[in-house]
Amino acid sequence: MPINRRDFILRSAGAAALWPFALRADSGRDAQGFTTPFAHGVASGDPLPDRVVIWSRISGASDASVAVHWEVATDREMRATVRYGQFTTHSGRDYTVKVDVEGLSPGRIYYYRFRAFGYTSPIGRTRTAPVGAAQRLRLGIVSCANYPQGYFNAYRALALRGDIDAIVHLGDYLYEYANGDYGDGTALGRIPEPRHETLTLEDYRNRHGQYKLDPDLALLHRLQPFITIWDDHEVANDAWTGGAENHNPGEGDWFARKAAAIQAYYEWMPIREGRMYRSLSWGSLADLILLDTRLEGRDRQVAQPADPARNDPQRTLLGAQQEDWFLGQLSASRADWRLVGPQVMFGQLKGVNVPDLQAAGIPVSEDMVSINMDQWDGYPEARLRVLEHIRARAIDNVVILTGDIHSSWAMEIYLDSGQPLNAAPQPPLGLGPLAVEFVTPSVTSPGFPEPAADPLAQLIPLMNPHMKYVELKTHGYMLLDVRPERVQSEWWYVDNIASRNFRSWLGARVETRAGSNRVLVDNELTSINLV
Repeated sequence: MPINRRDFILRSAGAAALWPFALRADSGRDAQGFTTPFAHGVASGDPLPDRVVIWSRISGASDASVAVHWEVATDREMRATVRYGQFTTHSGRDYTVKVDVEGLSPGRIYYYRFRAFGYTSPIGRTRTAPVGAAQRLRLGIVSCANYPQGYFNAYRALALRGDIDAIVHLGDYLYEYANGDYGDGTALGRIPEPRHETLTLEDYRNRHGQYKLDPDLALLHRLQPFITIWDDHEVANDAWTGGAENHNPGEGDWFARKAAAIQAYYEWMPIREGRMYRSLSWGSLADLILLDTRLEGRDRQVAQPADPARNDPQRTLLGAQQEDWFLGQLSASRADWRLVGPQVMFGQLKGVNVPDLQAAGIPVSEDMVSINMDQWDGYPEARLRVLEHIRARAIDNVVILTGDIHSSWAMEIYLDSGQPLNAAPQPPLGLGPLAVEFVTPSVTSPGFPEPAADPLAQLIPLMNPHMKYVELKTHGYMLLDVRPERVQSEWWYVDNIASRNFRSWLGARVETRAGSNRVLVDNELTSINLV
């Protein structure tokens, strides 16, 4: 369904109507430090039909405790107040403020704000989920935002839109590295705080605080509710239950570090505290099933695809309890669509022949195209259990949403996990695809290097015919449009992250139709740019 001129004007007008509201308050920080207790802005998340989480933080506080007043209204002028109260924060929670506001009406927009020390926060905008028959859901899908590697222009591009219902953040909301280890922010004035790798509770709190001060992320938080799940970099690279690739000798106890990172995450994010994996519904239209493929039950990654342990049926990515819960959610869902968020790519990526590519003049190396043991490819038996469950119960309309790999993909998911690595994916005779998967690009984290990215993006689908769209280098976000009869995914890109001046454009559009589990690619894109 191409975007016509009328649709573009309406979308732009919707975004423009939000701007006077969005820019009403300043950032709350000058060159000398904090000038308002609400310098870290406001945020909301996890919308349910009768409630939503609202968040803020008292910046620069030193009192033993601070009483913060909050209110929720149905109008942006905050005259029609429907809920209000007081929250007491303190140093033990890093002076963060988080309220799960109950008693709201389903399927409507609300506005909220906080007061403390005679100051008023910026006004935030949020919404609740509908009940009953819902005809449409539009989600902005993002992941992988590394502060020193560039400006968060993808967040700004999403904030300019007036046509989405919520943001789904699939993880790597922040990164743990020291400056220079994975991006150097010196030239852009984006040196991470602290400058060293995050290891302690104070480190993770400071890193979260810096991210919340970013104007593009802060604006998007103010305008849209977030539905978030962590990946590895909220703690350390390639994390699993008992350690991480980036947790090294001399960095203290892993479990203490993990606990500190989790505590800071729950303090600083607009999310209900408790179990990370959870499910939210958008009326009868969609169930969003969020998984924790990192810290809940993941066994350690094997080093090589040929390691016999890779195919051990006892190895798990989710842990037994979460896996049982996930399969139960798939079976119990009566929604039109089941949207699954597992962070790492679910679909199978077959190996490519590196010598042949090199002989053809493509500058590719083994490490660039090796099968990623951190993804579900490293846990084929765990993936097979999920697919067997879907097949045995004839569960249709499963759409998997992933991030993590800093690139864009659309693919069909087949029951072919047991085939050799060098075989093209061929499903068992008569068995069609069981699900589809859409992978969002990164906000700033680097994709595949030039000049190999474009040739590889063309070759990978030839070797992996279940993959219908691959783009390996450009930053941006996914826009998911859900209707009862189909789910459409659009990939929107930004042309640079080295400047706050950027252009955003529609790069690709695909859809899957109800009951098909197929990916259809729109090859007649209307060229639409958002500046």
